[in-house]
Amino acid sequence: MNRRQFIQAAAFSGTAGLAGCIGGSSDSNGSDSSEDTTLEYWEYFHSQSEVAKTLMESSVEEFQSETDTQMQMNWASWNDINGGKWKNNIQNGNRPVIYDSTNSLDGQFIDPGWVKPVSEYKDRLDDEAVAQLEWAFEMSQSCYRGFDEELYEIPIGLEVGAPFIARTDHFEAAGLSIEDDFPPENYEHLVQIATQLQEQGPADYGFQIYGAQGDVTDEALVTWTASEGGYDGMYLNEDWSDVNYDNDVWKEMTKKYVDLYQEHGLSSEKAPTASNEGAAQMLIQGTVSMVQGSTKDFGLLRSRAEDMLADGTIMFGPPWEGAAGNRGDFFTQCIALMRKPDGVDADTWQRQEDAAIAWINKVLSKEFQQEVPRSLATLPARKDVWPALKEDELLSQSNFISTLETTVDGMEHGWSSHPGMNAIQYNIAGPLFQEAVRGEISAEEACDRAASEIRNQVTF
Repeated sequence: MNRRQFIQAAAFSGTAGLAGCIGGSSDSNGSDSSEDTTLEYWEYFHSQSEVAKTLMESSVEEFQSETDTQMQMNWASWNDINGGKWKNNIQNGNRPVIYDSTNSLDGQFIDPGWVKPVSEYKDRLDDEAVAQLEWAFEMSQSCYRGFDEELYEIPIGLEVGAPFIARTDHFEAAGLSIEDDFPPENYEHLVQIATQLQEQGPADYGFQIYGAQGDVTDEALVTWTASEGGYDGMYLNEDWSDVNYDNDVWKEMTKKYVDLYQEHGLSSEKAPTASNEGAAQMLIQGTVSMVQGSTKDFGLLRSRAEDMLADGTIMFGPPWEGAAGNRGDFFTQCIALMRKPDGVDADTWQRQEDAAIAWINKVLSKEFQQEVPRSLATLPARKDVWPALKEDELLSQSNFISTLETTVDGMEHGWSSHPGMNAIQYNIAGPLFQEAVRGEISAEEACDRAASEIRNQVTF
């Protein structure tokens, strides 16, 4: 299971319906429960991995048992959001009270005015949690700089950069030191290490890139461009007035990325179609020795190879710091309230919104936030849980939590929540960059064509 696939949840599946339903049945003791609230919730986090699914399903069940709220769940996939299903449903009158998502996909909901700005309900959130979230609130403002308000969604966890992930046993077999030679210090060092791993280690390939449409532009490559160029290395410029793909930073880094496969032969023939998750699976199987993937790979690895994390066989390391003085970019796992649609009773919606606030406070609690790196596989937005995480054997042995903390230090730029990001980031650019990985067009042509087509199709 991965974020590109639709996850069919076996439990807690709710029937589709217009937000605003209130339960009016009696409980088993015959007492009136007419004030019980049915809360429509569109949920995406679960689709990242088995462990993420378990966390979200158990948390929903626990919340329902602790409150008078029945969660009417829409267990959704990445493609439901990026592919337009959510937007079409909202336009057709089916709007949830609350959703969780990835911030860069959500400008399509913010731009029409459907999402309630955080400033309108921040004072209803837990004070202690908010105090520990201020740093994440401040960072996340860069994601919404093209809108009127500073913040539209609550960050639950931050995916920072694209960490390197290595097989430590392969380093030893190839005569390399995991302490001294990992992670790579720059591009040239990456080529050197990967070549030695491939020539002297047990894997078929020392490194694996991925060219799948949903991954080629959004993991390692944008980490390189952002660390090298700052705003020039992001998808859009600072004021969202233009796309950056055809500048020198993107052309140079895209060529280097493609060259790992086309010139240096450091990736398998699966490179043009491989996904980030597929590359992580190759690491587990031992057919590759090192990848640069997603923090969310930790969840996949925990689901499929937890013992290799626990004994340090698989280890994470931060991306290198580039000329811009940072180690890449970030986006948020976020949660948001939606505005009341026309035709829904105000009191009904208020009760649902109160329940949604209670749910948000639950996922901002210390107990839930401590599970964020282990299950949702991102850096918890709540900073006071970080110290205790270093005592978690799984997180420390794999170097996962220290990698996240190192990567976020000095980071500035978040993925834009521009309403056209699905086209900018994936639907237009993805196939062109995939062609470059295949060697059908040059990296420079992919960058130029992506920029040109986006300018013709997206409103800035």
